[in-house]
Amino acid sequence: MPNDHLSPDVLASIAAGDADDPLHVSECDTCRVELGAMRDLVAELRMLPEPPAPLIDAAKAYFRRRRSLDALIERLIEDPALRAKAAARPDAVLREAGFEPSPELIDAIRDPARDSGELTRRLAAKSLWF
Repeated sequence: MPNDHLSPDVLASIAAGDADDPLHVSECDTCRVELGAMRDLVAELRMLPEPPAPLIDAAKAYFRRRRSLDALIERLIEDPALRAKAAARPDAVLREAGFEPSPELIDAIRDPARDSGELTRRLAAKSLWF
């Protein structure tokens, strides 16, 4: 259920703080993995004398974009009407979701049933450098 996931901002707050994990994290593989990745990133950033603001902004952007891509793919899996629209007009579906269409993104939404985790990580990371 894509709408039940914790937002990247909430996960980042949890990762940066000392509070206990919400119950949702123990029950949701997606959020647990995302939180673990964010905690690893926070630990690495804390080892720096003073993390540069552009690096922190880029890390936040990466997780937001990745979560948005995952959410779009989950919606495609669950919504036959959206899948039909994506088959006919993938560029329109991507733009409506806030993405600039690219061949990689169009391929990702044309086959939403495949394991998309690695693809979304690559596409989200690519946005950091280009």
